[in-house]
This record gives sequence, structure tokens and C-alpha cells, in this order.
Amino acid sequence: MVLASCGPASQMAEAMNRLLPQCQRAGAEFIVARREDATPISGQVLGAYRPVRCPPDATIPQVRGAGLAAATGDWVLLTEDNCLVQPDWVERLMAGVATDTDVVGGVMGSARRSRSIDAAAYFAEYGFYGPLQKPSAAPTLTCANVAYHSRVVDEAASWASAGQWENDIHERLAAAGSRFRLVSDAVVEPNTEHRLGAFCRNRYDHGRAYAAVRSRRLTRAMRLGLACATPALPAVLTWRVWRRAGRAAPGDFFRALPFILAFFGAWSAGEAAGYLRGKVGG
Repeated sequence: MVLASCGPASQMAEAMNRLLPQCQRAGAEFIVARREDATPISGQVLGAYRPVRCPPDATIPQVRGAGLAAATGDWVLLTEDNCLVQPDWVERLMAGVATDTDVVGGVMGSARRSRSIDAAAYFAEYGFYGPLQKPSAAPTLTCANVAYHSRVVDEAASWASAGQWENDIHERLAAAGSRFRLVSDAVVEPNTEHRLGAFCRNRYDHGRAYAAVRSRRLTRAMRLGLACATPALPAVLTWRVWRRAGRAAPGDFFRALPFILAFFGAWSAGEAAGYLRGKVGG
């Protein structure tokens, strides 16, 4: 089990305390990959875990990659400290394991719906992995709720350490013949309270990093074409989220819609900058 951590100590401790009993029941090693500049967590967590220290400037994919690279075992589960797993998440996710499966993943739910901005952050960040996704040969899986077989974990770790996000990693694994399975009842929920300006900046930074990594494999003409298409992203992404998660909670979705559009607008601006500039700056 790997927990990727870039958040505050209190959030980290809450996520760990939810995971540790499950690791103990499963007899699994618990690895925490955390940036060196993050607040120490000693004294706040009851149980044993193996720390993996990451550079202060490590991106979220690189933190994930460091944790995956340190893991052993037939299956390696991965989640993040800004989320809370169900009390039986490990058992539910592992129930989807089969001999012909390389990657297993669950869906993302939303526990924070009282504030429209938190509901919007859920839809903007995790709505693509929502509860209405149907099982298929190529499900859309998030690294906040996934497990890799040892056959593919080294590749996933290497690509993540190079800065690649889950969509690129999973596309490359699928192209290589890896087999995926969605476990709809294995649910992970975001556990963060958001502010408008800070999350817009977060979406901009993530969109820019995503495009910068993709740009390494694209020609200049392709990058320019994608940059020109980014103004359409807020509408396209909002429609996709509506189909995957919004229809399950239409009241929350439409109440949060202005914030959703703002967050996707910030993402699209970041993605355009990533295609045009290529490198990720501070």
C-alpha cells in the first residue's frame, strides 16, 4: 500500500489512520511517500509505516512514482492524503483482482457537499472518475484509487517519476496490452476544504504541468493546435463530468456550476500555457 502525500500534517494523519487498520488486516506493508518540505507527522499516527522521502520540489506524480518504486508484492495499492478511503476499501478493491487483470481501480465519491465550492472542486478534480462510470475494457481510473499488479508497477512508477499523470500512464499501459478493471463499490472521497483563488491556482498549475509533460512527445504544430483548442475545454470537460458524476447529484452539480466553470477555465488557461511554453515554472 502506498500513500502519496503533499498536504498538511492533520490531513495526512487522518488519511493514514483510516488506512493503517486495513493494511494490518491484509498483512500489507504501508508506505508513505512525502515531500521533504511537508510538515512532519510523527506523533499523530498510531501504527507502523515506511517513509519514502521525496525532494521538496517533487510534483504529485513524482511523489506517487517514488512510493510505487519502493513497493513490493503482487499488488500495490495507491491513494493520496487529500482523500479518505472507505473502512473496507482494501478488501473491496482487491475483490476485483483476477488473473487476467493488471490494473484495478475504484470510483470517486464526494463527502463534502454542504459548500458549493467544495462540491465544485470534487466535480472539477474527480468527476471524471465518478460513480456513473460504466465498467469497460478501458475505464478511466485515478491514482487516488488504484492498484497495480507487479507486472506493470515498475513501468507505472517510472512514468510517474518522470512527471506523467494517470491518464497518460494508463493510456500507455493499455497500448502495451495491460488489462483494466473497474470496481464500482470501491469508493474514495476527497477530504479538503477549498478556497476559490487557491483552487483556481491549483487547477492552473495542474493544467500547465499536464500539458508540459504531454508536450515532450508532441511536435510544435501539434502543441500549437492543442493550445488553440483550449478555450473549448471548460464546456467539454463540464459535459463529461455531468455524464460521469453530475447526474448522480444534479442539485449539487447545478448549484456548483459557476465554480465548476471557473475551475475548468483556470485549468484550460494552464493547459494552454503548458503547450506554448513547455516547461513548468514556479
